Amino acid sequence: MAPEDRAETQTAEPAPPISLRKALVVLALQAIGMGAIGAFLWRWSGREQAGFITFSTVQLLQGLALGLALIAIAYALFRGLPRISERLVRMQADTYAFLGPKLGWPAIVIISICAGAGEEALFRGGLQTFLGDYVGVPLAIALSSAVFAVIHLGKPAITALLLVIGAIFGVVFWLTGSLLAVIVGHALYDIWALRYLHREFQRLGLVGGPPPPLAKSASRS
Repeated sequence: MAPEDRAETQTAEPAPPISLRKALVVLALQAIGMGAIGAFLWRWSGREQAGFITFSTVQLLQGLALGLALIAIAYALFRGLPRISERLVRMQADTYAFLGPKLGWPAIVIISICAGAGEEALFRGGLQTFLGDYVGVPLAIALSSAVFAVIHLGKPAITALLLVIGAIFGVVFWLTGSLLAVIVGHALYDIWALRYLHREFQRLGLVGGPPPPLAKSASRS
């Protein structure tokens, strides 16, 4: 084999996926950055910085109720529509390849808290609040939810699903005025969803080995 042929073979090999530890660091830094931008937009809208996020038992209970309600709805839909559920899982296999064949509860909780805190601070506490002063609350919810969905770079079906979820968080934030409530609800739902997603990855052979054919795995659902 000629040297240039060997070079082409080497460059054709896919890059190894990022390790889970590095992914957690990146997600933590991303959450800090999103939170900072959200707080900046909140302050830029003329509001007191101290009101960006407040803490109370009522807000915590609101967040728990939101998260549990989303989990119940998602569980019912996934159990009732197993083929659609499997297709949605397969669509996300590449995005979450960094999770690997083994994923413990500590990593799941860290990922979920980072996503819940960072994304809600940016898209609800910051962007939705800022836009609401100029275009009104309904359009602000729609626009911030659209950005929230698109930024995940998912397939169209996943983007549409995230748009709906983002709108739910936006409405709850509008009704309660509580950033803590949507952060807790988002993080709690993500803990369940990430655990469910990873278990499905394992069941379908999407981590740690080649995936089985779609028809065969769907027939077992």
